[in-house]
Amino acid sequence: MRRRFPQLAAASAALLPALLLAAGSTLAAEALWTNPPARRSAIAIPSAAPLVDRLEPAVLVVFTEAPFSPESLPPSHPPIGPELPFDGEGPELRGQGAGFLVTASGYALTNHHVVENATSITVRVGDSPDEVKATVVGSDEKTDIALIQLQSARKDWPVIPLGDSDVLKVGDFVVAIGSPFGLEQSVSIGIISGRSRRDIAPSGRAGLYDFLQTDAGINPGNSGGPLLNMYGEAVGINSAVNAAANGIGFAIPINMVKRLLPQLKEKGRFERSWIGVQITGLDADVAKGLGLPQPRGALVREVVPEGPAGKGGLLPGDVIVAFEGKPIADSYELPLLAGEAGVGKSVKLDVMRDGKQTKVAILLEAHPDNAAKAAPPAAKEPDKDGSLGISVVSLDADDRERLKLKADVAGARVTKVRPGGASFRAGIAPDDVIVKVDSADIRTAPDFAATATAAKSGALLKLLVRRGSSTLFVPLLVPERDAKAAAAKGETPR
Repeated sequence: MRRRFPQLAAASAALLPALLLAAGSTLAAEALWTNPPARRSAIAIPSAAPLVDRLEPAVLVVFTEAPFSPESLPPSHPPIGPELPFDGEGPELRGQGAGFLVTASGYALTNHHVVENATSITVRVGDSPDEVKATVVGSDEKTDIALIQLQSARKDWPVIPLGDSDVLKVGDFVVAIGSPFGLEQSVSIGIISGRSRRDIAPSGRAGLYDFLQTDAGINPGNSGGPLLNMYGEAVGINSAVNAAANGIGFAIPINMVKRLLPQLKEKGRFERSWIGVQITGLDADVAKGLGLPQPRGALVREVVPEGPAGKGGLLPGDVIVAFEGKPIADSYELPLLAGEAGVGKSVKLDVMRDGKQTKVAILLEAHPDNAAKAAPPAAKEPDKDGSLGISVVSLDADDRERLKLKADVAGARVTKVRPGGASFRAGIAPDDVIVKVDSADIRTAPDFAATATAAKSGALLKLLVRRGSSTLFVPLLVPERDAKAAAAKGETPR
C-alpha cells in the first residue's frame, strides 16, 4: 500500500494542469468585462492656440452705461456692478460684456441684454487698449440677439466667419472667448453638452430660445462673445449661465442669428409672425386619451378670436403635430417655427382632431408684440459742450462728518455726475472729493472750476480724489469744447 500512494499522487499531479486548463476556459467564457484590444487609438485633441491666435483679434470687450436698479435683475442673476448713484436721474450701471465682429466694415454681434437701454457703448477690439464708440443697429429681446456697429472710418476690421450650427453634434469640441468677471479675452474649451434647450429661462427671462448647451466656461461677462467650432467658425453667441449650476452654459445657435440679421440691419428689430393660439404640451395619459400614439405635438388650449388660426379653422383641442411638414417634438418648438416663418406666409399644419389627422392652412399675420416694439434707440452721445459733466461744492464741516474725513481735508465735493459725460466715463461718483488737479491743490469748488475751465480741449487732467478712506488717481480727458453750445445751456464748461 505504501508503494501505491506515491504513484497515485503522481497521477493526480499529472491531471492537475488539464483540470486547470478546462476551468480556465470556463472562466474566460463567463468573464464579467472585456479587456481592451492589443492595439488602441486615442482621440486626438489638438491645441486650440492657433485658433485663438487667429480669431481673438475680432473679439470685442463691450462697455456700456445704462440706467439700473437692483430690482431689474432677473431672479438668481449673479451680482454685477459697479453701480454709480446719480442724484435726480436714478442710478447708472457700468456693464461689461463681449461681442465679435462679423463684417470688415464694423458690424458686430452681441447679446440684447448686454446693450439693453444703454446710454453709451464703447468697445475694445482684440487686445487693443483703444476704445471705439458703437451704436445699436438692431436688437431682439425674445432671442437675446443684438447687432451693433463700430463708429469708425476703418473698413478692414478682423472678422469671425459664421458657421453652421445645425451640423453640431453632442460631444463636438467648442471654444468660448469673452470677459468673465472682467477678465478680458479669456478662453475656455469644452464640448456641446446638449441641443435644442427650449423650455428654460436660465437668466430668469422668458424668450424664444433654442439654446446650445455647453460645459465650456461661460460666466457673467462672457455674454455676447463667440462660441467657436474647431474650424474657427462662430457657431453660437454665448448668452446665459445657470447661476445655480456648474458647467452648464447656453449659447444662441448661429443659424437662428442668421435668420434674424437681415431685419435687424434693415428695420432695427425682427418682425415675428404668429398663428394666434395658446398651446401647451402633452403627457402620455393626455396623448392616449386624444388618440395619439405618443406624447408629441402642441395642444391648442385657446384660439385667439379673429386671429390667423381662427380664420383658418383651427379649434381648441386640436393637436398640431407638424408645421410645414416638420414634426413638432414638443410644444416649445411651434412658436419658434411660426415666429420665423414670415408675416403673410401661408403655411400648412398637420393636426390631430378627434383621433384623425387633417391639414389646416393658416395665413400667418404680424405678431401683436411687433407694434409695441420700436426700433432701439442709438446709444446716447455725451453732451458736446465740452463740460466735464459734474457739479461740485466746497467741502464743509457737515460733509467731513458724514464722509468720516479728517478736519484738515479740503477740496471740491462732487454733488452730481451726468451720465455719459467725461467725468462719468472717468469713474467720478457723487461724494468724491477732488483734492488735487495736476500739481495744483484744490481746496474749494471755485479752485476746481478755475482749473477745469482753463484746461484745453483734449487735455488730460490728473485728479487725486478722496473716496471714503481711499485716495484715488483719476485721469480725466477734457472733451472738445464748444463755447456757444455751453453758453446756450447756461453752463460754464468745467
